[in-house]
Amino acid sequence: FGSSVRLKGSDGVATVVPPLPSAGIMAPLPGQSGADMDGKLSKAKVINDTTWCVYCCCQGWGLGPFSDPLIGGEVKELCCRSSMSTTDIMGKDGLCNEVQVCLCITEQCQLPPVKDAPALACFNKKCGGSFGSTEFPSGFFEESKIMKDTFWINYCLCSGCGINKMDQGLFSAQSKELCCRGSSNIEPPVIDGIFCSSVGTECCIYSECQMPPHKPNPTIALCTWRMNKEKASGPAQVEMK
Repeated sequence: FGSSVRLKGSDGVATVVPPLPSAGIMAPLPGQSGADMDGKLSKAKVINDTTWCVYCCCQGWGLGPFSDPLIGGEVKELCCRSSMSTTDIMGKDGLCNEVQVCLCITEQCQLPPVKDAPALACFNKKCGGSFGSTEFPSGFFEESKIMKDTFWINYCLCSGCGINKMDQGLFSAQSKELCCRGSSNIEPPVIDGIFCSSVGTECCIYSECQMPPHKPNPTIALCTWRMNKEKASGPAQVEMK
């Protein structure tokens, strides 16, 4: 998951195995500036500004203002990381798109087709020019590694499947379906002492969860009353001893 492994052979000589490259830069924890929602779902802001209906120790939900994104969320569950949010129906990267890498398999689809995508390809033999007009989606993947370096087993107009060079990590995926955009990735199971974390909004309903718990948090809250009124000031930090 991005760290070197030291192996000792039968001759007693240690060999360092380099980490698998990541498909994207490691994002901070959910709710931190620069994370999947680009800090729009600030965990400190959610904890401070939400009128909590229920909160118990490490998680809760409550009411808050309508904001951008209208619906969105970030989740870390050990080594699994995902995010989703509302977006424009028609963007620079089209109406719908998907890019996924799983081990040596690459899948790509976009409508309207991405610029310079082959009209037809079979075992990497391309023909028919290109009907593409939209931009490759930004995010985890480099356009050249997906569209140029992939050995396309098949590609037809806007979608294809092929073999990659195993240089983009174990698994990553991102997609857009009309007004919904999401992504998923794998990362170390523990970051800054945090095993699991999430923050989300559905219109005016907000939720927050973290293990170990974010400090400070309401501790216990019920129907707008909260035990701990201390304000959260920034990203959660857990002291490592």
